[in-house]
Amino acid sequence: MSGGRAGVGGATEGAGGVLVLGVHRSGTSAATRAINLLGVPLCRSDDLFGGDGNNSSGYWESRTLMQFNNELLSCMQANWRCPPTEVRMAAGHERRERAEAVRLLHWSHPSARWAWKDPRNCTLLPFWRRAIDVPLVAVTVLRHPDEVATSLASQRERFARDEALALWERNMRLLLRDASGMPMLVTRYDDLVGEPTRWAEEVGRFLARHGFDVQTRSAQLASFLDGGLRHHSAAGRTLAPGDGVTEEQVQLWETAQALAGVHEPFAAPPLPPESPTTGPLLEGNLLRPGRRRAEAWYRVLRRYGVVARRAGTPGLPPGAGGHQGRDADVAGVQRP
Repeated sequence: MSGGRAGVGGATEGAGGVLVLGVHRSGTSAATRAINLLGVPLCRSDDLFGGDGNNSSGYWESRTLMQFNNELLSCMQANWRCPPTEVRMAAGHERRERAEAVRLLHWSHPSARWAWKDPRNCTLLPFWRRAIDVPLVAVTVLRHPDEVATSLASQRERFARDEALALWERNMRLLLRDASGMPMLVTRYDDLVGEPTRWAEEVGRFLARHGFDVQTRSAQLASFLDGGLRHHSAAGRTLAPGDGVTEEQVQLWETAQALAGVHEPFAAPPLPPESPTTGPLLEGNLLRPGRRRAEAWYRVLRRYGVVARRAGTPGLPPGAGGHQGRDADVAGVQRP
């Protein structure tokens, strides 16, 4: 594939990148692999983050860009467990970070057209939309908040239910707020795992309209999405206040569900305010001030090569660093 050529259905030019968006544990890994099976390249193989105890089938994302996103959050005194409500950096700082972001993106995704997912992009979408120098489309995956919370609670981080729902709420609000103007297909996780062939056909049609050369491979998709990927099901369950769920979260979930389908372009709907309890719950996941300062210094030293990247991380470009554990906010810095 190459930019500017005709795609399936006679589409020309079109997008260069597909952002797969969704909250942590929403099925974005499975969706990204499915899009890859449709023929859209992911990152280079020596940068692909494989599976672990939290996701044995693989994350299908760039380790380099995941680490870079962790660093962006760190420089804003935040992390993936407590994402900021705004992406704020001094103008000069953002210019430098955008230049580095483009360099790393081009290194990790050398194809003219590509797909990339990282749940941190729910928060960092404004930064990446300013940084990425090719047209973008988005495929968003919605999963029932109860399933997200149960999955987060079962991970090694052991999220409490109200904390997991708070993380879902903040990320979902930011995604819906900041995606305005992008062509976007909003899909349901239930359809992804329940009717993968139909899901793939819908995604394929959407991508073809934007210039991607797609090839529906139902047999491979059905094999990959064999139902074993779903460990927690709340299908058909109504989200209701109580048991850690707030009124605002119920309203947000109802709003998100109503958006399923194609948006050319997406327009942010009216959103309920964030739950009063969400900020305090998430702020408990921030490092102590002293550790945050140490983390910031570590980031500077690593960026300029004073701290070497971890051994065993193949093929990363100078300055990209390494990341062997998904849940460290910066490689080599552990949460207290």
